Amino acid sequence: MWCNIHDMLRGFGITQPSWIYGIAALVARLPARRFAEQLLVFDELVGKAGLPTGSRWICSQFAPGLRIDGPQPPRTGPLLVVANHPGLLDAAALIAALGRTDLKIIAIARPLLRALPNTAAAIIPVGTTPTGRMATLRMAIRHLQQGGAVLTFPAGRIEPDPALDPTAMMSLAEWSTSLDLFGRLSPDIPVVTAIVSDVQAPAALHHPLTRLRREPSERRWLAAILQVLWPHLATNPVRIRWGPPLVANTSLRSTVQVVAEQLIRQVTPVEYRETRP
Repeated sequence: MWCNIHDMLRGFGITQPSWIYGIAALVARLPARRFAEQLLVFDELVGKAGLPTGSRWICSQFAPGLRIDGPQPPRTGPLLVVANHPGLLDAAALIAALGRTDLKIIAIARPLLRALPNTAAAIIPVGTTPTGRMATLRMAIRHLQQGGAVLTFPAGRIEPDPALDPTAMMSLAEWSTSLDLFGRLSPDIPVVTAIVSDVQAPAALHHPLTRLRREPSERRWLAAILQVLWPHLATNPVRIRWGPPLVANTSLRSTVQVVAEQLIRQVTPVEYRETRP
């Protein structure tokens, strides 16, 4: 629960132990406990029925459905999935849509994840040093070579939601060059690009409380926290667009960037949807 409280308060920019932090922590106890209980149910489902089952359940708690477009990625065999990262629910949505129990996710090993043993087993932790990051890459490639699936978010942070923010296209330029290393160290591995949208609720992103944060990235993080606090803010199904199958090579980064750009262009902005008759 305390991990949840810390993350929630960090979203509001409250990080220093002080009287403000203490009062805010008391206020956050109830929603943090509720979210912690949901995560425990999720992790129990992961242990009993697999990661896709747990992910489908957690998605049902925070989004009114899931829409999927494009060819279904392979259900078996090695597969690298490269996706954007517009919020906290995109990973669960992708896991549910992939339906693979052998999936590993490259992610920062936050204390919250480490507290969920069944979920943590599916995480390939991101290294914090060049040596550590290379170790992460080698772990992922080893899993691919053993016939498993790997999900990676090359932005390494929460990005703009393509359905809400026209700058989503610009964030593709910041995708990590580690994608080219996948192609260099493990050529010919099947690759699928995914673009997730409608993760951030407009009501959360434009909530008056987000004005507490100045930087766009901080506002997006706070909006994600607000959706955890008030799931009813989400009124649109999360949408996933799968790109065509690719093969890993030494220019994989530029290849998936082109596909991701094409997929983002297919996203209908929420603003346009709301103004149509």
